[in-house]
Amino acid sequence: MLSIGEVLPLAARQNGKTVKAGVVINEHTLTASQTRRHVDVLGRWFEFIHHDELLDRIQRPRARPFCLLTFDDGKRSGYAETAPELERLGVPAVFYVTTRFLSEGTPLWFDRYENLRALLGFDPVGLEPRTVKEIPLALINERIDRAYAKYGVSLDMESDDFRPMSWDDARDLMRRGFTIGAHGLRHAILTREPESEAIRDIQQCILDVSSELGTQCRTFAFPNGNYTARLALHALRCGVETVMTTEPLWVDNHFPPWRLPRIQLFGAQTQLKIYLKLVAAAGRWLVNPDGTGRLHRKIFRQDRPSIQRHL
Repeated sequence: MLSIGEVLPLAARQNGKTVKAGVVINEHTLTASQTRRHVDVLGRWFEFIHHDELLDRIQRPRARPFCLLTFDDGKRSGYAETAPELERLGVPAVFYVTTRFLSEGTPLWFDRYENLRALLGFDPVGLEPRTVKEIPLALINERIDRAYAKYGVSLDMESDDFRPMSWDDARDLMRRGFTIGAHGLRHAILTREPESEAIRDIQQCILDVSSELGTQCRTFAFPNGNYTARLALHALRCGVETVMTTEPLWVDNHFPPWRLPRIQLFGAQTQLKIYLKLVAAAGRWLVNPDGTGRLHRKIFRQDRPSIQRHL
């Protein structure tokens, strides 16, 4: 029987030929030691690449598959702890920032939500995990505000895992060779907002990143991964080159640049867990963490008429 270490390289090959170009990894907050472990595990089988190399590597895969690391949200810990370790190891990455989070410093809704659940030990009515991913951001915030007031809950914004990096931090990361991408204005799940609002959100957050960095923002990642073809193609019209989802799949040249999959990893996951997720992603066995389960391929098929009209 093949070991995990033998299965993983084979996942990118078929009949002796490379058929999957690599993986895009979706991370959030990692400590320095977790960063080292993830880089060590992934580096055994993948070649780390910069975002600028991504589209070429997808179209012209090599014998050794690539790995692009991405980090969502724009937390201060990404700047203070993760990026220095990546830099020391010589590993490039993309940091996707939620732009009003950086500009205003108000906590992200899901941090407030998870803090509430952890402190209470139960889900308040109307804030069940499935419910919050089905309603607009304004209603989520209204219900969270009400629960915080009712139960006397607060969030410690002194933690680097909750507070944002600054725009100066983001500019510094760019100067050091990292890519800064756009990740929405306030991390609203854009498919739960009116389409006109979602379009404005995408356009403004890409403009915010471009304006703050003094250069065109080149990549956009959907908050929570939820997308439609119309919204994704709009992001391309706003000037980005790539658009990221959370479809848990390896990348090959069947994926257009507006629908690139990412495999989600977390800091506490072991080497074995990481290997198993990568193998499962190659076999298309993972469910999408955006809440659609295994429906992402069906959603894409249903979107094809819209895609053709907007190409």
